[in-house]
Amino acid sequence: MKENYLVDVVIPLPLNRHYTYSSKSRVEIGTHLKVPFGNNNEIADAITISDSYKKDTSFPIKGILSVEKKILSKKQIQFFVWASKYYLVELPKVINSLFPKHIFDISKISKNEIKYRIDNLFKCTVVVDNSKNYFSFIDNKTEKLEDKKSQILILCPNILKSYELVRRLKSSAFLYNSSISDKESKEIWEKVLNNEDLVIIGVKSALFLPFKNLREIFVVDENDIAYKESDKILRFNARDSAVMLSKIHNCKINLMCNFPSIESTKNIKEKKYNLINKKESLELKVEKRININNILEKKIKEQYDGILSNDIRTKILERFKKNKKTLIFTPLSSNIKVIRKSLSFLGSENVKIYELIKKNLNSKTKINNLIKSIEEFDIIIGNQSVLFNSLFKNFDLIILIEPEKIGKRSNYRSNEILFNLLYKSVNYLKYNQSSSLIILTNESQNKIFKSAIKLDYKGFIKGELIERKLFKYPPYSKIIKIELISSNYTKKSKMGKFLFENIKKDFKNLNVKDIGFDSNDDKYEIIIKITDTKPLSSIKEKIKKFLNKKIKNNGFSEILINIDIDP
Repeated sequence: MKENYLVDVVIPLPLNRHYTYSSKSRVEIGTHLKVPFGNNNEIADAITISDSYKKDTSFPIKGILSVEKKILSKKQIQFFVWASKYYLVELPKVINSLFPKHIFDISKISKNEIKYRIDNLFKCTVVVDNSKNYFSFIDNKTEKLEDKKSQILILCPNILKSYELVRRLKSSAFLYNSSISDKESKEIWEKVLNNEDLVIIGVKSALFLPFKNLREIFVVDENDIAYKESDKILRFNARDSAVMLSKIHNCKINLMCNFPSIESTKNIKEKKYNLINKKESLELKVEKRININNILEKKIKEQYDGILSNDIRTKILERFKKNKKTLIFTPLSSNIKVIRKSLSFLGSENVKIYELIKKNLNSKTKINNLIKSIEEFDIIIGNQSVLFNSLFKNFDLIILIEPEKIGKRSNYRSNEILFNLLYKSVNYLKYNQSSSLIILTNESQNKIFKSAIKLDYKGFIKGELIERKLFKYPPYSKIIKIELISSNYTKKSKMGKFLFENIKKDFKNLNVKDIGFDSNDDKYEIIIKITDTKPLSSIKEKIKKFLNKKIKNNGFSEILINIDIDP
């Protein structure tokens, strides 16, 4: 009698465990299967996450109904497994939340597993470049790689930046983000899985394409807040994940930035990362073109109406009469409508205002229409994606509305996020001599503002590293943030206090802080700091098992638990 093989699979549903099935022949990892699932043995899709193996079992195991085709690469599965362990999310949930369901319809996958072998070792390089020719480094590198059979991944912090790059890059490239159609997404997936030579320009989700042999990775604006995923089950940092992906593929990775993130600075100092400094030194004076409006002072002097000061309203009106264009930034999407309403003094007949909000960037057609008609608009209002994009090069007045609100409560990155925004805004003035900057803020005396206006990122980072060491924040330690979400305030509060006391009792060697409710009472937060990095993986696993046990045994099933690593 022929002996059966066993294979572990995940069912693409938000489940907490994988399943084992039997097969009469070996099945490759990453293969799409049809399997009987549940008490009624309904036919379900499954994906293999292990190679076939043999093992004696004391209980009956269901058999695979059919073997379809390979849809994920082995290295992709390896990446999923790392993400699951690092970010404390069960592997089935990771895979279910990340890959598009249309991949089950993929066809014409070639049998050719590897077309070339990469012989260069992993190397992470931080490229500091604050010049106008920011993308020239990528252009030069991709041109050199064109003669070699290669797959190249370029990550951008937002969709609009990816459109800017695809228009400016000399090499032809494919866009991969939520604005493309399912058909285009499926075609790119097939090309990558077939190991075709191509350049992918994408956002966070592009990391999880089925690459087999990446040649090189570029992360544009590696210090951008947008690389931190905050909406999905897997709360990953795309920059950090890209570094791990490059290790798995043994390929080079380039972290592009106007100044290095604090984590990258630490790695440069420890000689883990290389540094290429292409920073230009321009002796242009920009201070005269920067105007900081103190909100409290304006309100005391009755020079404030709604969300805009009278100075700003006057400035916008003068510019509008001269056919000049203005960009208005707000860190809060909810304020975009409020700001637009406050511009009613311009009149509604002639002024053209565009709201750069998420729903206006959810399709290729909408974005291309915006790009084509960009010069028709007098004012554009938005958050992060509205700034530092060559598509808006003729908008030479930048207004930042309360930028300090970009840092959320209990976010240890808040100083870095604010500094990055201010630094980029001031640096923009150096290369656009007719432009000016107005900052409307409650914190005009903040030392971060002063450092940014002087473009002193070295001084800022030095101070920030000292502060982080003092308060045991990353990169000196790991932070695990536990978020409890429920519409029931009482239950949420009760469970939060219960978990805090039990974590403190069971993990006496860890630094546990009861943060409590956020400013909107939506989430109850507990922060755990781990300063001893040697047993990090085992500590994280113990915390995960502890949480699962406490939630299961204490009737808190109505409450959603999110776990965030280095949030």
